[in-house]
Amino acid sequence: MERRRWGPEGIAACARCGSRRVHPKLLVMGPIPGIDSDAYSYICEECHYEGMPVIFDTEAQRATFEAEARGRVAPAQPAEPPKEAISIPILPIDAQPVIDVKPLDLLPLRVAKVVGVRWDGKTLVPGGYRMDFQDYWDAIGGPRYNASRVFMYDLSGINRDNPNFEVMRVLVKRCDVWLDLGVREADDTMDGYMLDVERVIAGTKTLPSLEVLKDAYGLSSEVLPCIDWDGRVVWADSRDARTDLVEVARSLRSVGFESICVMDLRRLGTESGPDPALLDILQGLDLRVYVGGGVRETDLPALQERGFGGGLVEPYTPIVRSILQPPKKDEPAPATVSAEEPRPSPSPRAVPDA
Repeated sequence: MERRRWGPEGIAACARCGSRRVHPKLLVMGPIPGIDSDAYSYICEECHYEGMPVIFDTEAQRATFEAEARGRVAPAQPAEPPKEAISIPILPIDAQPVIDVKPLDLLPLRVAKVVGVRWDGKTLVPGGYRMDFQDYWDAIGGPRYNASRVFMYDLSGINRDNPNFEVMRVLVKRCDVWLDLGVREADDTMDGYMLDVERVIAGTKTLPSLEVLKDAYGLSSEVLPCIDWDGRVVWADSRDARTDLVEVARSLRSVGFESICVMDLRRLGTESGPDPALLDILQGLDLRVYVGGGVRETDLPALQERGFGGGLVEPYTPIVRSILQPPKKDEPAPATVSAEEPRPSPSPRAVPDA
């Protein structure tokens, strides 16, 4: 039987220059996997870049990447519009930390709440709607809505830099998840992938600068940037002057990203549809763009017609609310014993009852 070799499958190459001359970084004195070498850290002998390599299926793919990285070929042509714009519900999760006791799998599903959410100019604020994750997922994961992929906000990680890993580890088992847990440094993306999510979202609202996204791409090309926009690009560090949406998007394309999300924070939670002016700006980008902020299910055909990758749909649209079961009201319980009927007074000569 062929022995499975240690390390990534396929053709490994440097994420910066495309060279095949990469090798694992040794931590001690010998190549014992998991003990004295770091499977997540490689060194390129050509440009001395250190980080995760890019894995290619064929040598032709690697050679093309290397040529582009060294500036020997023209930039890639814009990708063809996707055949279908996908609908991805936004699930903002508000959860209290679980006590330090091994819980049952069902417990986090009741601890976690799917809330409405809006932007107050500084942070994401839970809105008026609030429901147990289990009840919400039973509705949108059922045959009437049939959601298979969700865009999950971990509000604890985003607002307080305290991701709730205990709860998230259970929630991400329900479906394919794109998770925004409040990435602030490139290494934080690896925390998301340790939860076995489909993609980790790196939103600019928690990032200090564009350089962190460049470093994150060096760790994994599957990281999905999300440009948070309220008329300009929102960075955690307001001193970053790169606030033009098109400029930032093109910078991400030059790094190597092929897909991005753009979240219109002004419309998040409004269910008012995407901003037509914003769509005009985004339509000419050489990227697959997923648009969020006010998006409803009925907006998907127009996004598909204009060539967008999909829509990040509001968590509580009219369609979702029509599927959700209304909460039960507290009402007095019905009487189990009928009220006693009045009995006539006995006559003076009547024999008393036994």
